[in-house]
Amino acid sequence: MSDHAHFLPFDTLPEVSRGNGIVNYPIAGRKQGARAMHTGITMLPVDVPAPPHVHNAEEQVTVLEGRVKIRLGEREQVCGRLDSTFIAAGVEHELVNVGDAPAWVLVVYGTPDVTRTFVATGETVAIGSDADRFTN
Repeated sequence: MSDHAHFLPFDTLPEVSRGNGIVNYPIAGRKQGARAMHTGITMLPVDVPAPPHVHNAEEQVTVLEGRVKIRLGEREQVCGRLDSTFIAAGVEHELVNVGDAPAWVLVVYGTPDVTRTFVATGETVAIGSDADRFTN
């Protein structure tokens, strides 16, 4: 078996606080041997946004649980269980949990070298780095 094939039970994934109560659970990236993707599960607390940002890569978001208002450019929609989005690189977007319990989303990026640029500050950070924090 390849060193780059893994079973990744959720309870073994690292829990990474990203600020404002948002928690990421990285799944596949460079650390696991990924060469063409970066994936993870994110928990969004009620009424807490992942503020406006853009990425250098394509992104797919699927709501696993809860209700998440997702803004893509000038359009927005409340997405529920198993609803998905496709977001091209460079498209400004924002997610906020509009439900009454934590929301869970699966995020897939089209490169393991994905960055996030925060609209409010213009700061660009590597996804998953210590600087990749959501703050008020």
